Amino acid sequence: MPIRYHCVTLAAALATFQAAGQIFSATPDWQSADKQVSTGGALVDLNRDGWLDLVVANGNDISRQRVVVYYNTGTGTLQTSPGWQSSDIAYHGHLDIADVNGDGWPDVAVAVLLPQGGKSAKVYFNNNGVLSTTAGWQASIGADTFGVAFGDMNGDGKPDLALASGDAYNNVPAINVVYANTGTTLSAAPTWQTSAARNYNNCLWMDADGDGLLDLVMCGSNSQTHVYRNTGTTLTTSPAWSTADVAAQFCLMAVSGDVTGDGRRDLITADNNQIFGGSGRFRQYTGLPAGFFGTTASWTYLDGYTSAVALGDLDADGDLDLCTGEWFGRTRYFLNAGSGFGSSATWTSGTTSTVEKLCLGDVNRDGLRAREAAFPADGPRKLFHLPVQPVQRLLWVTRDGVELSPAQYHANMDLGWLAIDAAPTSEVRVAYIESRSLDLAVTNWDSSQSNYLFINKRTPPCPSDFDGSGFVDTDDFDRFVEAFEAGIASADFDLSGFVDIEDYAAFVAAFEDGC
Repeated sequence: MPIRYHCVTLAAALATFQAAGQIFSATPDWQSADKQVSTGGALVDLNRDGWLDLVVANGNDISRQRVVVYYNTGTGTLQTSPGWQSSDIAYHGHLDIADVNGDGWPDVAVAVLLPQGGKSAKVYFNNNGVLSTTAGWQASIGADTFGVAFGDMNGDGKPDLALASGDAYNNVPAINVVYANTGTTLSAAPTWQTSAARNYNNCLWMDADGDGLLDLVMCGSNSQTHVYRNTGTTLTTSPAWSTADVAAQFCLMAVSGDVTGDGRRDLITADNNQIFGGSGRFRQYTGLPAGFFGTTASWTYLDGYTSAVALGDLDADGDLDLCTGEWFGRTRYFLNAGSGFGSSATWTSGTTSTVEKLCLGDVNRDGLRAREAAFPADGPRKLFHLPVQPVQRLLWVTRDGVELSPAQYHANMDLGWLAIDAAPTSEVRVAYIESRSLDLAVTNWDSSQSNYLFINKRTPPCPSDFDGSGFVDTDDFDRFVEAFEAGIASADFDLSGFVDIEDYAAFVAAFEDGC
């Protein structure tokens, strides 16, 4: 019988804690000192020091403000005042992150509402860990733009930028566009556009029909929510799928992931009950075996001014949980029972705010572990989904045994997909860091409110419980030694990006400590 250490006691305490549903405290663990009209947000390791920073775009349609960064202090919390800010001001909307120029450093794209001088979106390039204070690329169109999203439209492994534009308030629809990646920046003019002018609030890239290509989801603003299908190197100019249950949605945001456990990705939207008659519900459109989703929602939750959604495994039980936010209301999460969400929230914040974006990541690094995934060659397929979302960090990517440079792939860390520049003949392998203790950052549009961070209070699984059994025993030691001798990324115990003797020493120390 294997020797078992006291991790069993921690596991029992964890089960009790999870049953209480208290993953986050009722009040935030961190608040920003500045109070702006915060909108876009992302948790990303901008300076590659191993700690997640918080990027926030301020302004919305209320005030011309700056893009800012709250750097991680390296102690598991964030600066209370921005450590970086843009020199320019604008009515900033939502943002997205990608390595646009392939230099290995994450860049920041930001949408602009009420654009001035035809600048409906812009990119701040990362220079060895510090963003330029002025934009290095700006969109050529001047439409009112609330959302942007990076995705590989043409299959070259590089991030292209989609813009979600249009002004439903004043009934000024726009031609929505994608700017292609040139290798060092984005194209000067759009390389794809919709055939008709429409109003959209936000967008995201996902493989909606299951064919291994990234499609573009556009969140309807006084219209249905639509999907533009990828045909190989471009998108259909008219929607290939649309919602049918709410004719005039005011969808502020959408997220995708397999929440039902059937291997198909589902689509979840925040349909705000704005003046256009949106439902005021979070709405789940379930993935179908033939591709795309049911056109009517299979699960909903009424929350009025619904505004934000995010998916991640909050309780480390292997399925995706849902975080939600609303304007002038509360933040919530719904734990997944294995096949979806219940009729009521598992947790509700004690504070009210005007939520614009929810960001999940391990800010204090208390639940990280290295993992490795292998994907066998599958014809021309160049899109691969990692077993988890969000992903904390990519360590390396290999195709047929050769490591790829950052210029050869594009990854969405929040949704957990990876697009590479050419299909493998044998396999693709990916080493990455995941977290079993996700924290929640919240941006607030109300200038009387701070931005928030809720720290995950759940005790993370023991790092030396290598096989995930709930016990630290000799089986874990054997499994670690096997992975270590094979050089598998899961044996990268100190998360250095390499499997070496320091990992062996760190594991032995943790194993002897019993956790």
